[in-house]
Amino acid sequence: MSGKPAARSTRTSARVLLMAVPLCLLTFIVLKVFSSLTAKPLKIYDSESAKCHISRYAADYAFLGVVGSIFELFSSRSFYRVYATDGQLLKTSEWYLWMREGNPGVAPEFHGEMILYPGSEGWESWIIPECR
Repeated sequence: MSGKPAARSTRTSARVLLMAVPLCLLTFIVLKVFSSLTAKPLKIYDSESAKCHISRYAADYAFLGVVGSIFELFSSRSFYRVYATDGQLLKTSEWYLWMREGNPGVAPEFHGEMILYPGSEGWESWIIPECR
């Protein structure tokens, strides 16, 4: 009889954990999407061909208080988006959760269809034919 309450407690703990992990992931995704929608462009850099531009954005997590500070540990403060001249989004780095993009002192560069931007490991790049 003494083993049954411990088994129930273990099962209850496992259920709570199984519900908590997806809830935390869902919260992370919702906050990431919200911060993406509210991000403000800091600087816009045009390509030589004038067919696209790259914008550096800063996500603002301050509205979340302490949770925002924790959220910043798992997300980059800056990210980049490449747009065509008609406003179509061509590429974004905001979902590269493992990277720390952006260096305020270094501007992204266009080399024809190649775009170089500062990342956590030096320069990161994209090949976007629309920018040629």
